[in-house]
Amino acid sequence: MIAELRALLTAENEPLKSIRPRGDAFCVSIRALVGPAGAPGEESFDFNVCSPAWLEYELDSHTIVEGRLLLIARTFDPQRVEDYVRKRIAQVSGDDWLTIAGKIARWSLWEFEDYSP
Repeated sequence: MIAELRALLTAENEPLKSIRPRGDAFCVSIRALVGPAGAPGEESFDFNVCSPAWLEYELDSHTIVEGRLLLIARTFDPQRVEDYVRKRIAQVSGDDWLTIAGKIARWSLWEFEDYSP
């Protein structure tokens, strides 16, 4: 089984192309909607695209900054973000959706990450 990217939006459900960070210090919250290729359904995986300048600012304010969920880029380029996410998702396969989602969740926050029935 493999996964496919269905949509890539900001956490506020805006298209990435509408985001124009001001200055070189930015951190954009992004949601990838991903589902099994050729099958219905999708789930959300959240992460942030942040600049080195933003990271430097955070380190000036806090002694430690957690790195999970952060993709680091010098500039915010929606197409490069999409290309990167598509590449990462294309590298994932598994026997079932739970396995695939768990692998994607290594670099993003899966909406069902802490869910237990």
